[in-house]
Amino acid sequence: MDWIRWISMTMSERILIMVKNKVVLKERDAWSDLANFIGEMVAKYAESMDLDNLPDPDFYLRRERIRQLYTELYKEKNITKFRNTKFSIERKVAA
Repeated sequence: MDWIRWISMTMSERILIMVKNKVVLKERDAWSDLANFIGEMVAKYAESMDLDNLPDPDFYLRRERIRQLYTELYKEKNITKFRNTKFSIERKVAA
């Protein structure tokens, strides 16, 4: 399946394809029954759960990364370093 077709699908269509393409495990472990149960429940109720209207996770991840960068920038040790860099740039412009 090509990437463009995958992007254009709705979330419920993607889940149905993922469930149809089951992976056959040679060894079953303690979690495989639970994983199969959860997968079957998601496939069964995907339409009623309205998965297409879930918020975009990329927006949340981008916002959290920006928050992390601001936290790093405004740590006490970086504030002085940032201020010195800012002043040296202003001095070069004024000269």
